[in-house]
Amino acid sequence: MNKIFEQMNNILTIYSKVLVVRFDLRTTQPMKDNKLINEFNKKFKQKLKKQYNCEVAYIWVREQTLTSNNPHYHCAVMINGHKAQSSFGIAKAITAAINNLSQPLSVYYPENNAYKIKRADAESVQRAIYRLSYLAKKETKGNRPLFTSDYQASRLKAI
Repeated sequence: MNKIFEQMNNILTIYSKVLVVRFDLRTTQPMKDNKLINEFNKKFKQKLKKQYNCEVAYIWVREQTLTSNNPHYHCAVMINGHKAQSSFGIAKAITAAINNLSQPLSVYYPENNAYKIKRADAESVQRAIYRLSYLAKKETKGNRPLFTSDYQASRLKAI
């Protein structure tokens, strides 16, 4: 949760309005590391920066049940809400990034996956934080190879 708070706070120091989009990525085969999600993230951020010309904050968490060899990832991205009005453009960037990967991933968009938050509106920020708190649940975490991370977040700095 600390990384979620940190990155949300930091991007709100840069932009007074932020669009937060939550999505899931599923692998189709066993993964011993996070190379595929890192490859996706690199391509995804490049698409977003080109499309919106803005800073990007993100977080992903790896989960894997005890009965599955395939991990899945819960993800959130935060971008300039003055330029991005809905999750439609984000979904296009996700699809484009997935189509350029070395291995397949599938995407799932949960209900109510987009939140517009405003720097001066604590209620809008609280709603988004509550939604993203699902990423911090402990269940299905830790079932991973040694030296493989359970999560990663951007390192966006506050201004």
